[in-house]
Amino acid sequence: MGSLNSCGAFWAFTSFLAALGASVGFYLPYWLQGSLQGTTVYFGVFRRCNYPHIASGSLTPVIVNECGRYATFDDIPSLSWKIATLTIGVGCGLALLVSFVAILAVCIDGIMSPTVARSAGIFQFCAGLLIGGGVALYPNGWDSPEVNQACGNRSDAYVMGDCKFYWSFYLTAAGAGITILWSLISCHASHKKRSGPVPYTDI
Repeated sequence: MGSLNSCGAFWAFTSFLAALGASVGFYLPYWLQGSLQGTTVYFGVFRRCNYPHIASGSLTPVIVNECGRYATFDDIPSLSWKIATLTIGVGCGLALLVSFVAILAVCIDGIMSPTVARSAGIFQFCAGLLIGGGVALYPNGWDSPEVNQACGNRSDAYVMGDCKFYWSFYLTAAGAGITILWSLISCHASHKKRSGPVPYTDI
């Protein structure tokens, strides 16, 4: 018999799916879609796809059709994206940790008491805020030259220009929202403690 009731089992598995979705969305670079030299380009918070490269002996940049992360943390083109990388990364790690413990509690008795469940909900709420805060901060980095070039030279902080959101952004944002909402369910996730042993008398 596990530590969680039926509501807790639902909370555990859906929390894991939300944390996994947010983590996948965070890692993949398909947050913002733009165009450069007729080629579709994508930006994440610390990765991008299809970028210009000037070959040795050439003055004209060519588009390299591959995805990758920036070489160093300092190469991330915006301070806002650097902060978002840290906050979303920490938030996803915390959300995954809570969901792993919750899934273990479905099968193993004694892991998740009501007090532990409430504490897990608090950590989960904080994780959702970190992820959501990073998602909200992401558009502040659209004033960087890299993004501006890919968005028709019309983008600015919280101004998208000719770019548009892509599916990784929505996946991460949805993961943040579900993580915050599901943290409220944690209060009802664990079996209630018994008030004490049933007294009896010898006859």
